[in-house]
Amino acid sequence: MSAFEILCTTMHQKDFSKLKEMNIHSDVVFANQADRTELTELEFEGHRARMITTSTRGVGKNRNLAFLHAEGEICLLADDDVVYADDMEQRILGEFEAHPDADLIIFHFTSDDPTRPQGNYTKTKRVRPWHRMPWPTFRIAFRLSAAKKANLWFTTLYGGGCVFPSGEDSMWLHDARKKGLRMYVSKETIGKVSYESSSWFTGYDEKYFYGKGAYHASVHPHSVWFWKQYARLRFRNFGTMSQKEKMKWFSNGAKGYRDMLSYKAFKEKYHS
Repeated sequence: MSAFEILCTTMHQKDFSKLKEMNIHSDVVFANQADRTELTELEFEGHRARMITTSTRGVGKNRNLAFLHAEGEICLLADDDVVYADDMEQRILGEFEAHPDADLIIFHFTSDDPTRPQGNYTKTKRVRPWHRMPWPTFRIAFRLSAAKKANLWFTTLYGGGCVFPSGEDSMWLHDARKKGLRMYVSKETIGKVSYESSSWFTGYDEKYFYGKGAYHASVHPHSVWFWKQYARLRFRNFGTMSQKEKMKWFSNGAKGYRDMLSYKAFKEKYHS
């Protein structure tokens, strides 16, 4: 077992060019969505890169696939649109060494989109039960043994290529909290993320709020109304949709979750 490993979901890769693009200098597992099935390996810089290529669709399924092949004591979840700092691995391992009780640590990235900044912290601190968890998957590092002991898996209903467009990262963190994992946020910046293209984010539009409604109907089934009011305030200045339309599509998402209808299927059933 290695001390550290990156678990990255990607699509249609034919080689290991992502190592250079992402500035990877660590062990890594790529869960590669493509139209073939194969396992390839590459030794580089004293590290091992593995590419698990399957025709499996859905980001949750592929994160789980990477998890099944994980061997690092500390693992970092990844998307293929990030670029790491040269000393990323040292920074992450340093934080886990400094906080031996931590099961999971959230790290900071800079963003190329001023409308989607990644909140940072002036000091490393414990995440408490009352704290919000607005962190995308690529910021999460965790102890593999703790995740296995808690039987943590990604939902296959939410995220790119799934029934509902997003939320798999928040659900994973929600489950981690429920199962008692000790979580920290770190002051360390370990790379930068690009939002030039996204497999699911098309703006603060109908699909976005549909996904929000579906997510909260699943995670907070008895307090959806409260989270709808929170979304009303949280996203009041985001996008060009009216508040009425935003909340309409939030409610549509909650209904769509109960009927297990994707955004496209919901529109075809009720708005065709």
